[in-house]
Amino acid sequence: MDVIPVRARQVSVHIHADRRLAFQVLTAFGAGGQNQANSKVLQRDEDRLLVEFHTPGISLTGRRRVYRTVEWVTTQEPAAIFFEGVEGPLSMLHDRFDLEEEGGCTRLTYRSEFGLSGWILGWLVARLVVRRMLHRTMVEHMAELKATIEERAKRSRMFPQKPCNLLDSAS
Repeated sequence: MDVIPVRARQVSVHIHADRRLAFQVLTAFGAGGQNQANSKVLQRDEDRLLVEFHTPGISLTGRRRVYRTVEWVTTQEPAAIFFEGVEGPLSMLHDRFDLEEEGGCTRLTYRSEFGLSGWILGWLVARLVVRRMLHRTMVEHMAELKATIEERAKRSRMFPQKPCNLLDSAS
C-alpha cells in the first residue's frame, strides 16, 4: 500500500449529558435530526454498519463543501465508536469517538489516523494541509455534536440533564 498514515490532532469536548444518551445520539445513523440527517445506513453486517455520510468541511481552497464518505461503523456501547473508511477523499481513514464519564457528564474525544495515496508526496500533503483542515472541521463538528446532545438531554426523560461536577473545557 502506498499510504503513510498521519495522526490527526485529538479533539475533546465536555458534554452536559449522560454518556448513554450521548452514545444514543451519536449512533442514530439515518434517523434524522440536526446531525444525523446527513447519514444513511447502507448495510448491516453482524456487529457493524456500513454508513454513508455527507459531512460539511473545508476544501483545500478554504471554501465550505460537503464530503461524501462510506464507512464501516463498529460500536462498543456506551464507550466507543469506530469508523473505518471505505470510500471518500482520503485513501485511508480510521476514526474513533471515545465517551468517558466525567464529573457526572461525558467527555467526548475524537481521534483519527488517515492518509493519502502517493507515498511521501501523499504523506506530505496529508501532514501539512489535510491534517489542519480535518482538525478545523472536527472542532466545528464536535461543537455541533455537543449542542445537539445537550439540547436532547434537556428534553430527555430517561437520561435527564443534571449539573456536572466540572466546568466546560475543550482541547
